[in-house]
Amino acid sequence: MNTYRNCRITGSDRTGTAYAVVDPIGRFVDIGLRPGWWPALGPARVAAGLLEALESARMTAATAPLVERGEALDTARGRIAEAYRLIAEGDEQPAIRVIIGPRGLFRVHVRGGRIDRAETGALTPADTERLSADARDALAELARPTTDAQPAPAG
Repeated sequence: MNTYRNCRITGSDRTGTAYAVVDPIGRFVDIGLRPGWWPALGPARVAAGLLEALESARMTAATAPLVERGEALDTARGRIAEAYRLIAEGDEQPAIRVIIGPRGLFRVHVRGGRIDRAETGALTPADTERLSADARDALAELARPTTDAQPAPAG
C-alpha cells in the first residue's frame, strides 16, 4: 500500500528556517518560519526562502510516487523538469496577478497558475507569526479558484 498518499509532506529552504507543507499531490497546506529565520534569511531573503520551502515540498511530493515505484530520484526530477519546460513552452504569457496577504506583509506575484516571485513589506524579528500567517493566507488565496473562471461545459 502507498503510505505517502495519507501524509503531509514538508519541505524547507536551504537554511532550514522556512518550511512549507503540502499534501501528496503538492497542494498547499501550511507555511511558516522556525526560530532563527531572521539571522538566516533576514527581511531581504525571507520571501524567497518561503517560496523555496514550498517548491521543495512540492518536489518531494512529485517525486515520492516515482521513487516508491523504484525510479531513480534523478530520473524523477528530470521528468518533472521536462514537464515544467513543456508547460512553459505552451503557455501564452498570462497577466501577472499580485496577491497580498491581509496584513500587508507578504505579496505573491503569479503568472497564470505559477508563482513568479514573492516579496515582503517592512519586517522586524518580532514579525515571525504575523509574516507566517500573512504568507499562509496569501498562498491559500492563490489556491482558491479565481472569480473570473468559467465552469467547464457539461457533457
